[in-house]
Amino acid sequence: MKIVPDTVCKMARPACALLAVLLVASQCEHLPNASGDQGKNGPQSGSQTSNAGAATPPVVPPPHAPSPPLAADDVSWLFPAPVAAADMDNVIAIKDVTSPDTQDPTKRDPVWSDSAFGQFLSLADGPAGVVDPSNRIGLPAEVRDISVWQIAGIRIDAGAPGLADDIRAQFGQSPQIRLILHPVLRNANGDPEVQDIAAHLIFNFTVGSGDPPLAPGCLPRQKPDLVAFRQIVDEIAALRTSLANGDFGAPVSTAGARLGVHPGLANAATAARVKQEMKAFLERHISAARLSAMAVMGLPQGQAAPWIFVSMLRVSPTAYVAVPSPTLDGTQFAEMLTPIGSVPRVQPTPHTNNMAPITCRSATGGPASFPLAGRQGVATADIFAAQHMKAGPVQSIIARIDNPSVSHFFNTDCVSCHTATRLGMERVGATNIALVDPGVMPNGPYNVRNFGWSPPIEGPVHASTTNRTAEETQAVVDFINTKLAAE
Repeated sequence: MKIVPDTVCKMARPACALLAVLLVASQCEHLPNASGDQGKNGPQSGSQTSNAGAATPPVVPPPHAPSPPLAADDVSWLFPAPVAAADMDNVIAIKDVTSPDTQDPTKRDPVWSDSAFGQFLSLADGPAGVVDPSNRIGLPAEVRDISVWQIAGIRIDAGAPGLADDIRAQFGQSPQIRLILHPVLRNANGDPEVQDIAAHLIFNFTVGSGDPPLAPGCLPRQKPDLVAFRQIVDEIAALRTSLANGDFGAPVSTAGARLGVHPGLANAATAARVKQEMKAFLERHISAARLSAMAVMGLPQGQAAPWIFVSMLRVSPTAYVAVPSPTLDGTQFAEMLTPIGSVPRVQPTPHTNNMAPITCRSATGGPASFPLAGRQGVATADIFAAQHMKAGPVQSIIARIDNPSVSHFFNTDCVSCHTATRLGMERVGATNIALVDPGVMPNGPYNVRNFGWSPPIEGPVHASTTNRTAEETQAVVDFINTKLAAE
């Protein structure tokens, strides 16, 4: 079923020639991204802009100091979920994150501009957010105020859509900073109420227009801005070292920790200063000109489910369009997870390609770009549809989905990445995952957070992550620690 006018489809299909990911998933954590071209007035290289007009100078490690390897919490920063009014003091509101105005250095502009925020809302509410006549995203009036959107997580990625050699050969490498946001309202007592809605913002660090695509219907291969990304790595390493040295109020170590709430944010003695340094870090590196993609996970108006995922891509310095889901049929944009008891649980049925050799082909370019018959893959939709599937096949599907060297945004659907960990917990008892802090495991079947805050559907509001996010984070850590110097 065609769910957008022809004029929108004509915008979206050429836009897909600029795609390359994440999230990640993802909304989901696996999200599309655009070329590094920042527009007429925007920066082309982080080396030119990373420190311009910085709110505070970067933390710089001592000259010649030994640099221990980075750990998971050094590149994926999860904020504690706010429960009481006082907790909001250690959360960053996206409206407060700014960068120097490109025309007037004495002024500062929001990194999520009014124009981009408005397009985010309109695309979420528009035809792309419709799955069927009964199910479409309907954002409530309260979340249309940008001031209620808070940063729940920050992810630093050395290269989307994946860092395996064959993925980079097909798509290139796009370093990113990704923000995961939730709207947080206040009740009569002033306490926060986290809403079951998420936004993902992707800020790219690439140069030029990329190398030519490897095949018709594929994407230009992105070229990383390694000057800018190495500066990012230097600063997150410096933050790690300063924390360990006690420079923020108490010694805090990230070494050896499983992915969870950032230790510096979890410690009352350091949380306020670490939050301020993280905000300053963002303001040194991201800007509205770098915002190349967005995504939404929303709900129908006034309902607690289904969860509906839509990705969005910047196609000009000021315009964004919805992106056809790469694992659907090339005309469909939105995918949803329906409530327990519904059949089927995942709609439309995804057609993944994560069992085949890595290819740049996907459905982002339209129905003809990758016909369904040519795909070979698995999805959590398969597990949902087979209530009595044995433990072995369940584990095999989940392991394939969680492996970022074989599964990524262009061959695996968003619902799969957001539900694999919880399904593993329910079907095979996988409650102790080596890379994930037990305190942030998904706390119920209605928690679809890959990296963020689950609303109080399953109990108190809960900072949450999944094994898929932890595996992606580990791939980034391994790449930075072992390969970045050779890039």
